[in-house]
Amino acid sequence: MIKRGRNKILIVLYYYYPYVSGVSVYAKRVAEGLVELGYEVTVLTSHFDKSTPTREDLNGVHVVRRPVLLKLGKGVIMPTFWWDAVRYSRRNDYTCLQLPMADTGLSSLFIPRRKLITTYHCDIFLGNGILDRLITFVSTAMVRLQIARSRAVVPSSRDYIANSKMKKYTAKAVPIYPPIPVTEYNRVDSRGLFRSLGIKEQEIKIGFVGRIVYEKGIDYLLASIPHLQKRFKNFRIIIMGDYENVAGGSIKDQLDHFIAKYPENILFTGYLSDKKKIEFYSGIDVFVLPSIDPLEAFGMVQVEAMLCGAPVVASNLPGVREVIRRTGYGRISKLKNPKDIAKQIVEVVTHSKKYKPVREKVIELFSQQHTIDAYANIMPKE
Repeated sequence: MIKRGRNKILIVLYYYYPYVSGVSVYAKRVAEGLVELGYEVTVLTSHFDKSTPTREDLNGVHVVRRPVLLKLGKGVIMPTFWWDAVRYSRRNDYTCLQLPMADTGLSSLFIPRRKLITTYHCDIFLGNGILDRLITFVSTAMVRLQIARSRAVVPSSRDYIANSKMKKYTAKAVPIYPPIPVTEYNRVDSRGLFRSLGIKEQEIKIGFVGRIVYEKGIDYLLASIPHLQKRFKNFRIIIMGDYENVAGGSIKDQLDHFIAKYPENILFTGYLSDKKKIEFYSGIDVFVLPSIDPLEAFGMVQVEAMLCGAPVVASNLPGVREVIRRTGYGRISKLKNPKDIAKQIVEVVTHSKKYKPVREKVIELFSQQHTIDAYANIMPKE
């Protein structure tokens, strides 16, 4: 473990805990990990949830929430946020912007390059409408400005940034895998959970964990059911994830027709606790991540599932395919192709020993401490 002095770090993002998303979980783990290394960490974020305080300390992290004028889809409109980022950056040795964010494009012009680091989580795409395209264009331009102004850009993998809208900055990239608390994920007894969900022991359990949103490609997974029915007699696709409190709204209502058509093969569990999520991973035969959009840049859930013994089928998306490429514990499926998703599921389930994860290898590749130490290396003591 690398030890550092008590430098001050500012992490800036739109959504932080208690909101749960890939970006917010990533930022929380990095922030708390840096605190453990001796850094003083402040998170600047939105006051999207009025029930939360405007300032508080969470696990040693100073959290500052700024006013939201209005919410627009997945985004928040905060007129003073860009200047707040500048003000708080002056009190800190380094400023880590969690992109994509548009507001902080202007902020980056007033933050010295030597202290500016950008974490590039994903490309942005808001839709095909005229307004959507305009916002996407402006936001992407602002992201490019921030990366150009940064001393380092951190993508989740070189594969992702090399195939993204920011590929011109690949040479500048310092790839760091997302922070995954590997010690928290281990195989446990899951029989009680599945009994409570009404799932029979002999059923093949095909699992998904995540927000019920467009970019996850859940409809393509559910559309694989008729192909799976040709090979499996008893199986259930179990979708675990929140579909009630999702920024921008969930697509659960758009998936209900699959439930009506295949009631014996689909179960939506809604939100489950972290403890139950580990039980869930431990009991499924295969985990599937059928994502279809560059908004999905890695998929930490793949690693979590492997740590609990579940092999994975994941889309052939840049970044998302990284986990299976590095480990071999699963199969990569064609994008937006239900027939091929079914084919890869069948391959993994019927040859389970071949794809069974070795926990020690997963830990060696994706330990959270590797992530925190890598961030410490790009923020040396001055």
